[in-house]
Amino acid sequence: MQPHQPRPIAVIAVAPDGRTYRIEQRKQVRPDDDAPGTFFYCCLPDGQVVDHIAYGTYQLPDGTILRTRRSRMP
Repeated sequence: MQPHQPRPIAVIAVAPDGRTYRIEQRKQVRPDDDAPGTFFYCCLPDGQVVDHIAYGTYQLPDGTILRTRRSRMP
């Protein structure tokens, strides 16, 4: 039986040209014979890895910088 894979956490980030991107934070469990624990990585829904370079700031593989918008409080 395989362990349950939780749904990825997703944020919406905006490029300077106004395009929006869904960025998912996924968890990767390392095998027991490798380093212990888990690590997280960010990617687009199609699996392309996105760099998380600072809080709320991401970089696409082509170098485009994306920023998340602040959530609005009701």
